[in-house]
Amino acid sequence: MSLNRKKSKPRRIALLGILTAIILIQNFVPFLGNIPIPPLNPTIIHVTVIVATLTMSTTDGMIIGAIWGVTRMIRAYTMPATPLDLLLWTNPMIALLPRILIGLFTGWGYALFRRIFSKRDKLALASASVVGSFTNTIFVLFFIYLFYGETYAQAIDVDISNLAGALAVIVGTNGVAEAIAAAIIAPLVTLPLRKITSHK
Repeated sequence: MSLNRKKSKPRRIALLGILTAIILIQNFVPFLGNIPIPPLNPTIIHVTVIVATLTMSTTDGMIIGAIWGVTRMIRAYTMPATPLDLLLWTNPMIALLPRILIGLFTGWGYALFRRIFSKRDKLALASASVVGSFTNTIFVLFFIYLFYGETYAQAIDVDISNLAGALAVIVGTNGVAEAIAAAIIAPLVTLPLRKITSHK
């Protein structure tokens, strides 16, 4: 193990600790994990996962995503806002897997966009952030449809035959708003953090 790697290990642990604390705060302190834009309420917690991926590594992004997923499950068990919360967000396929995939797809997306956009790194960062954001939205809604389609349709007062269309509307409203937020915020946070962490 090289000296540089030895030096980076404590720094990595410290960064993971800081990002974990941010995830916890965003989950449990009202309004810090969402942008209240009526009638939408887009989340910005996924931005923390995206930033972890782009600043540190794909693996670290997946770790932070997993921490978000586990935290969301704990919150659903201990502080359910509705009975639907207890149903949906205690299922690891809905609460956990999509959050892990944010890190994976953001990392893959960044590797791809760096090649496509060459020296335009900000554009690559923004594009990868959009990929990560839509990964969360699409997989969460897909698994809700797959596992609890009928129950969810009843909860939002939509006929089951129209549920796919209703979910597509969510992707086109909240999903787009979250992707735009990620594309703006993630690069703005990532670039200064990279200077601090000497990310290459």
